[in-house]
Amino acid sequence: MKKLSMPVYILMAILFTGLLGGHCLAGEQISGGKSSAAVTKPEVIAAADFAVSEQAKVLQKKQEPAAIKLSLVSIISAEEQVVSGMNYHLKLKVKLNGKVKRAEATVWWQPWNKETPYRLTSWKWK
Repeated sequence: MKKLSMPVYILMAILFTGLLGGHCLAGEQISGGKSSAAVTKPEVIAAADFAVSEQAKVLQKKQEPAAIKLSLVSIISAEEQVVSGMNYHLKLKVKLNGKVKRAEATVWWQPWNKETPYRLTSWKWK
């Protein structure tokens, strides 16, 4: 069997890397990797609405329930991540008791989980 020279190995590595990179650049989603999602996508909107609703519940437990009014103003940006289901990483503009604030939220969605398809896994005020 003939041995390959070092330049041939290097060329093969470059070609292989280029082929893999081409798939990633073509917009294919990599399991576990984040990719941009349209803020108008119905799943993103549903995740944002859920995040705001759940955070409002958390705030109401800490204070007088009637004193908390949290609402979604807009979705600034969204990323999705394939996991056992889908993670939606959201940058949100919300209104808390009349004052506009920014927040980052992560919502885990498992559509096959009929009882609790959504879970708010992270909420950070910015």
